[in-house]
Amino acid sequence: MVTRIFRILWRGLIFLLGSLSLWFVVTKFIPYVDRRVPLFFALLAAYCVLAYLVIPSLIRLFRLVIKPNHIPNYVTTSDGWPSDPVNIAIVAKNKKGLIEAMKAAGWYKADDLTFRSGLRELRSIVMNSPYPEAPLSNLYLFGQKQDIGFEIPTNRAGSARTRHHVRFWRVRDPSDRHVAAHPHLSFWQQQLHTLLNRRSDVWVGAATEEVTPLDIQWYTGRLTHGGSHNSDRERDFIIQTLKDSGRTRRVYSTDPGEEITFRGQQFRTIYVTDGSVKVVELR
Repeated sequence: MVTRIFRILWRGLIFLLGSLSLWFVVTKFIPYVDRRVPLFFALLAAYCVLAYLVIPSLIRLFRLVIKPNHIPNYVTTSDGWPSDPVNIAIVAKNKKGLIEAMKAAGWYKADDLTFRSGLRELRSIVMNSPYPEAPLSNLYLFGQKQDIGFEIPTNRAGSARTRHHVRFWRVRDPSDRHVAAHPHLSFWQQQLHTLLNRRSDVWVGAATEEVTPLDIQWYTGRLTHGGSHNSDRERDFIIQTLKDSGRTRRVYSTDPGEEITFRGQQFRTIYVTDGSVKVVELR
């Protein structure tokens, strides 16, 4: 009862802070900027402040107490909101073996996300210039950002506008106390229990296709790529490229769960997946 009351009060506090922030931006910030620059730039500045500073800060404050508690059928943003479905696992000898297999299958290893690579990706999107190794935004599984990502541009220019892409997280040793403390680790230990005792790495992935260069995050208003609804097709595409390159030993599926439908980051993207994870064992 006490916990419920505290959560209600916490939600009320976040709502109050959000309302005060909106009031300040509309009544103080926009008029202040508008006196110095044209209205368009004042509104643009207000949008940036709200979408990239105020709203994310309020969400992080909200998540300090109200934490997501879901079986990880999808990875999340840094704020805990649903993003891409988890739908593939690859068994490789090590990270080097994974990289070699993906490159042989035609995939580019994504650059790490830095200020410099982020600017280069933005230029690639705006100018439609080649950047097949463009960085991927950071998404999280078990509280950790992806270990590695791969992509294939789907446009003639080879730009970051549209692309196949997948992020991978290495499944840590179940005895690791930091990993074992996670409340949902047991889910993946059960899903992949036959693989975790081998002298190989297990890489759990979230694969989707980015089909438009521009969309909007529904909870912050930030700009992002637009994703395809059919993530299972993207998973099967990855597996086919590995098969075509002769890098697979066998492919099989975990026990299928219930069909999952959920909203991703974008306004228009409703993911539908069969709930199973296909496992690829590399040669």
